Amino acid sequence: MLGKVGILITILVLVLLFYLVISFGAGAFSKDKAKPETKRYLKSVNILLVIIAVVGSILVFFL
Repeated sequence: MLGKVGILITILVLVLLFYLVISFGAGAFSKDKAKPETKRYLKSVNILLVIIAVVGSILVFFL
């Protein structure tokens, strides 16, 4: 069974993979100029991922 650090690392790796998949899918890493709608979408996704990472960290360290 994973310890607290293993669970935290797993959560952070999954958040990073989710960020990469969403960013590639939205075209954030393409050479074309991103549309304003895409930039707003990616900003919202980044905020959501930060919230998930922070909540996961709090749960791992304090429970």
